[in-house]
Amino acid sequence: MKENFKPIVILFTTLFLVMIGFGIVIPIFPFLIIELGGGPTALGFFMASFSIMQFIFAPLWGRLSDRVGRRPVLLIGLGGYGLTFILFGFVSELWMMFAIRILSGIISSATIPTAMAYIADTTSGEERSKGMGILGAAMGLGMIVGPALGGWLGHNSFSVPFFVAGGLAVLNLPFAIFFLPESLKEPVENTSHEKTRITLAVIKNPLFILFFIGFITNFTMSMFQGTFALFAADGAGFGPKEMGILFAVLGFVGVIIQGGLVGRLVKKFGDVKLIRAGMLISAIGMLLIVTSTNVFLLFLTSTIFSIGNTLLTPSSSSLVSKNAPGGKGAVLGIMQSFGSLGRIFGPMVGGILYDIHMNVPYSLGAVLLLLVLLLAGNKIARFDIDTDGAAARG
Repeated sequence: MKENFKPIVILFTTLFLVMIGFGIVIPIFPFLIIELGGGPTALGFFMASFSIMQFIFAPLWGRLSDRVGRRPVLLIGLGGYGLTFILFGFVSELWMMFAIRILSGIISSATIPTAMAYIADTTSGEERSKGMGILGAAMGLGMIVGPALGGWLGHNSFSVPFFVAGGLAVLNLPFAIFFLPESLKEPVENTSHEKTRITLAVIKNPLFILFFIGFITNFTMSMFQGTFALFAADGAGFGPKEMGILFAVLGFVGVIIQGGLVGRLVKKFGDVKLIRAGMLISAIGMLLIVTSTNVFLLFLTSTIFSIGNTLLTPSSSSLVSKNAPGGKGAVLGIMQSFGSLGRIFGPMVGGILYDIHMNVPYSLGAVLLLLVLLLAGNKIARFDIDTDGAAARG
């Protein structure tokens, strides 16, 4: 990947900044929503609005990147992301928060699938999984810095973290403009026939199994993220500071695994085995969280769950790109939409179940992961191929 060093650095930095923005709001948004007159219901809809926009617009950005190239779409995503976060720093009404959050979801959905498509354009085989892992490490590193930065900068003012996150994105934009070459060699025209084929692939093609795994992965992770603060507070007396430290630890583990281990693990075991192992480890982690009664156990069991989830994400994306029936950008956009769908329903379902009993969201998450592993574990073996861009066998 030496010949792709500069583009990889730019993509790494871009996704790192996007995830700083995602993580920086974790300790801020709940308090800011309440300060502006909202409550738990408003917070739930507010968090879901971002994922709804990503669900709708990620495939559109992906198709656009197949036609006009990855570079312009990434630049739009990065510039718009910086602008919306700066706007967050000026909000004074609840409706303004919703409006900017929706706009942010629309624009930021251009970054992740297009960055993954860029990697798919410039790598193949094991190098592609390694590239996906590097992007995953960037996102994990952003989740280390983001919550800690948000808690520290937002201690006296909620506006400062937004200005910092948006300013960093704007500062990165000139580097992307001057040092990020176009990766798409020839445009992929999505004719009406190709669009129909992609739509049918979602419903009938064997790739649907991989999309569904992406949905379950994000559903269980977002249930964890949406309820764990309450669980940790009720079970071990956690506060915002402890939550910031915990998410920083989980992000650090993600960086180590995705940045340093995924490439080696894929070379030794293949994407399919990593996906199976990820589902099993995640399920075990969720079951163990239920038994946690102190700070040490909460850190340990949540880390186990995070390790499993970290193994799943880059391997699933790599497998989808290798088996893409058409433009990689469009298919990875669909994958991102399924992930967004999981992030829409996860917090909602998790909150409802938490009201029934604090252990139910984690028990359900573990059961779902185990069921998918049992029902789909063997079916995904057909996708474990080494050819670049080959169609799914099935």
